[in-house]
Amino acid sequence: MKVLLTTLNSKFSHINIALYYLQRSIDNICDCSIKNYTINDSLDKIMSNILSYKSDVICFGCYIWNIEYTLKLAESIKKINPSVIIALGGPEVSYNPDEVLEKYPFISSIMCGEGENAIKDLITDVKNNCIKPIYEKSVNICDIPRIADDIISNYDNRVVYFETSRGCPYRCSYCLSCIDKNIKYFNIDYVLEDLKKLLSKNVIQIRFIDRTFNSDRKRALKIWKFLLDNKNSTTFHFEICASLIDDETLEFLKTVPKDTFQFEIGIQSTNKDTLNAIHRIYNFEKERKIIERLIECTNIKLHTDLIIGLPYETFEIFKTSFNNLYSLHPHEIQVGFLKFLKGTDIYYKKEIHGYKYNSYPPFEVLENNYISYSEVSYLKNFEAVFEMIYNSTHFKNTVKVIEKMYKNDYFKMYSDITDFFISYNLLDRKISTDECFETLNNMFNNNSLVNQALTYDYFLNFNGTRSWQYSKYSHILKEEINIFIEKNRNTIFNEKRNLEIHKNYKFLILDFDFNTNSNSKTIYYTLKNRQK
Repeated sequence: MKVLLTTLNSKFSHINIALYYLQRSIDNICDCSIKNYTINDSLDKIMSNILSYKSDVICFGCYIWNIEYTLKLAESIKKINPSVIIALGGPEVSYNPDEVLEKYPFISSIMCGEGENAIKDLITDVKNNCIKPIYEKSVNICDIPRIADDIISNYDNRVVYFETSRGCPYRCSYCLSCIDKNIKYFNIDYVLEDLKKLLSKNVIQIRFIDRTFNSDRKRALKIWKFLLDNKNSTTFHFEICASLIDDETLEFLKTVPKDTFQFEIGIQSTNKDTLNAIHRIYNFEKERKIIERLIECTNIKLHTDLIIGLPYETFEIFKTSFNNLYSLHPHEIQVGFLKFLKGTDIYYKKEIHGYKYNSYPPFEVLENNYISYSEVSYLKNFEAVFEMIYNSTHFKNTVKVIEKMYKNDYFKMYSDITDFFISYNLLDRKISTDECFETLNNMFNNNSLVNQALTYDYFLNFNGTRSWQYSKYSHILKEEINIFIEKNRNTIFNEKRNLEIHKNYKFLILDFDFNTNSNSKTIYYTLKNRQK
């Protein structure tokens, strides 16, 4: 019997490792193949390719980003091959299987929850011609196969996803991970063996999908030390709880080389009533101190999250949450919007808080008893501007200058920028980075320091000059640059010839030194196409 395991990923760089777990679970009882597609692929081409496998059973992984495409594909495939058995699994069908089966009669069966044992039963029943509509079977730690060899054999320079545990010790009401009440830790010796195999392949990045990687501090520290001892150029991404970082862990993290670890820390809100309502026990004041220390004494990139639309979080309270988190200046702040995922606690209690949300993926909040639709809509624009200005990292020096003008009222700063963008209808379409630079310059058109900061940021990130840039030294005196080169020939420029230096470097003269924050005529230099 031929079985095809497939899914539509959100991006080409993503690989669904769940398919490998399922394949390993049934590879001794059938002929099983895996095929990854993306939601950006042509559905006609996907369908043609799937049908070319001539499978008896096709199993789709269903997620918030692909459920609509998957159902369209499944219906068309069933029309062409009525005898094929189409089974679905994944979070988008695990919590309302009866509803899905009734609404979409072309679906033969649904596997709920973890699938390693459910798919075994499904395939066995298909062979015995006694298929059931719903399969759900618990998975013990010993039932989970090792898949490192499968990842390696299919590795093609994309990001590698890897897990060392399943489940989460926390009970956040908006998250599906809280449904698994018991956290399962994989055998640590097997984890280290499999990681060593991956590291020997020199993969680009390993993203650990454990929901709270450091829920067991000693275990996390052991894995982190192992990764440093065995890494080459691989980088690592972890979702962690900041409040679980103790002094021993922090001392170790100080030794992590720059651009090696990335931490994702979900703050979501700093409002106590909101945190209590969503069952988060985090203490922001404690987390604040730890995040400050991580930023101050480590080279670890910190990605943090806020969620708009949580219970009791009004527009004004969100401002406070934003300012509280922004004051720490983490490397990234993702401003997200609450999504109503089937199976979560907040999904079943949505009437309590008067939630209205989109009935189509990604099921985002429209309004609730605390925040209006117009406020949510405005914050969508705010989020788009914030992504362009802060998270892009193209405006690092400009942001520092403007922050001082706003005396650290960060929300008002980005709100005013958002309003300016809206007034010129710039958020009705995708705008270029160049337009973003020019628009900021127009907004602060009488401020020489902002103009110089924008000019410097553009100089660091991009080649070329633009008409809006600081023009006092637009005609750089070659002799000034040559004097600068001569002074630094033995250090910065490694005794290169002038011709080679001018060919490989670009120079800029401004009236402000952004390194010392002082009014001083300064010559800046950078390698062309690369920040120096």
